[in-house]
Amino acid sequence: MLAVRVPSGHEPPPGEVRVADGTIPLAIAGDGAPLILLHGWTLDHRMWRPQIAGLAASHRLVMPDRRGHGRATAPPDLAREAADVIAIADALGLESLALVGLSQGAAVALDVAVHFPERVTALVAAGAPLPALIPRGEALDLAGLRALVACGDLAGFRAAWGAHPLMRTHRPEAAALAARMLADYDGRDILAPGTPPEITAPALAMLPMPVLALAGEHDTPWRRACAAALAAAVPGARHGLIPRAGHLANADNPLAFNAALAAFLDPGAPA
Repeated sequence: MLAVRVPSGHEPPPGEVRVADGTIPLAIAGDGAPLILLHGWTLDHRMWRPQIAGLAASHRLVMPDRRGHGRATAPPDLAREAADVIAIADALGLESLALVGLSQGAAVALDVAVHFPERVTALVAAGAPLPALIPRGEALDLAGLRALVACGDLAGFRAAWGAHPLMRTHRPEAAALAARMLADYDGRDILAPGTPPEITAPALAMLPMPVLALAGEHDTPWRRACAAALAAAVPGARHGLIPRAGHLANADNPLAFNAALAAFLDPGAPA
């Protein structure tokens, strides 16, 4: 397993962790308390580039390509992703860690917290899909998107998904970053869909670690409702909206997103 730390503002070099059925690539930047960041669907570790400048001075950012995405060779399987996170932590010698996840990555982060609560010191979930808490309330034609990939029309898939409200951005830099990642998405996971982790209210009520539930101010109404429901379900959890940001809040407004994370993870640090 290769793990190289780089100064803030530089592109992290690649590394990888071997799991039973393949590899999970990593990018690592910064020094300090370990923070594993889990990207959303159709994206990859590059999603977190806007966080390197703001957080790498105080945290060791570990940014994997989740299985089925990016350069990961481990096949898509949502049920195994919580174990992947623990495998990453073990490979890096981390007894405990903080987690940040966005969208599908937030659901994985919550699954880690539910099944391995003794390893997680803090958790930030942004734009998490939580149908067990709030009935799903956003249009998402997965069958139609899957059909496009199945017939080899990746260009059609990218056009359709890129126009979805969950991919809508509010900053040119965010739009360019999302477009680069979507251009490299190959559809592996949508052709082998797994069962998303079921995050229930009773399980959330047992979480012992601090939790911050976020959504972008312009995220879909359902994702904003899920963030509020998550904060209500976890004892002592905090809730916040990132201003001037959509679903990809970390890229739409990185200054506000990074500030929210820093205030939550390091409450005693100077503003």
